[in-house]
Amino acid sequence: MKARQAAIICGGLGTRLRPLTFDIPKPMVPVHSKPFLQYIVEHFRDWGVERFVFCTGHLHDNIEAHFGDGTGFDVGIVHSVEPEPLGTGGALLNARHLLDGSFFLAYGDSYLPLDLDDLSECFEKNNAEGAITVYENTDSIAPNNVRLAKDGRVLDYVKKNPPASMNCLEAGLSLFDRNILDLAPGRKFSLEEAILPQLINRGRLFGFLTPRRFYDIGTPDGLERAKRELNDAD
Repeated sequence: MKARQAAIICGGLGTRLRPLTFDIPKPMVPVHSKPFLQYIVEHFRDWGVERFVFCTGHLHDNIEAHFGDGTGFDVGIVHSVEPEPLGTGGALLNARHLLDGSFFLAYGDSYLPLDLDDLSECFEKNNAEGAITVYENTDSIAPNNVRLAKDGRVLDYVKKNPPASMNCLEAGLSLFDRNILDLAPGRKFSLEEAILPQLINRGRLFGFLTPRRFYDIGTPDGLERAKRELNDAD
């Protein structure tokens, strides 16, 4: 059964977008008439995701003021505020008590308008503990950082300074079993660097390959692309 909950990591400082992010968190940077994060929420909602956990930190009050408990967006939202920066994995661990047995994971500065049923099928048919989306990256928008086997199993994932042996690019949308958090090395850690390698070693991380390019507003160029290509109806 497809997951009905999404966790969204929203705690970044957005240093590369300053001065836009001095007063608002990066996910709340406006794209046309609404915050970038709202595109993500609405896409999930339209694919049947009913509940959200926002893992927030920096300027979290701004996110809470706009989204509240989600009623205005026909979803339910709970806010899990980091007491201090905990890393992507630490943010999830901090919110573990709010997570369903399986949940989608997205980042507040990255939007992939993907058919969520396809990702769910990848997760379920492989009896995976995690399924990540990976971009074919034929236009080489960034160095490839994932090595994917022909059967979809993830063989390697190196987020920083990846070797040339990688054949696709991680695309920012995933589906996980909550029990992966049993592998946490402590309170503060990176999901990508601490837990995903363990799933790879166990043969339990799979990739769903897509030609659909994601939107990433972490840089001024990425933000400008989102403004060019997204519209309020998306």
